[in-house]
Amino acid sequence: MKNLLVAIDRRQDAEQLMTHAINIAKLTDAKIWIMHVTEADPDDFLAREAGPQYVYEKRAKERKNASVEIQKWVEEVKEKYSIDIEGLVISGEVAKSIKKIVDERNIDLVVAGHKKKNLLYGLFAANKKKDLIDDLKIPLLAIPLI
Repeated sequence: MKNLLVAIDRRQDAEQLMTHAINIAKLTDAKIWIMHVTEADPDDFLAREAGPQYVYEKRAKERKNASVEIQKWVEEVKEKYSIDIEGLVISGEVAKSIKKIVDERNIDLVVAGHKKKNLLYGLFAANKKKDLIDDLKIPLLAIPLI
């Protein structure tokens, strides 16, 4: 195992996911890729013109904050554990973005969080985790989030 991808969504879950990834990386001498996927801006120029400016400003601020936070984790892990690590902030749909990075970076294992939803939610929402598992050709380590 040479490349681990840690898919981070919420800041409060990141430390739990990173702890598992660091332990695996220390055992296997793997590189860690920390990834956060942000909401994409519309590609259509007319859609951008029609939308309120504050929406685009908010998304830009969120991307900047995510980039700063991920870079901070990268520096801390490098300094504390001497592990090869890089951070990525990508705009787009989560499952497609993860699959793209898995293919581009030759990822061997994806580490992601899992939060149990209720039955009603499961009946009416698309099962993105199942779609991701079906699309990936590598193991996905789902960490139960507290």
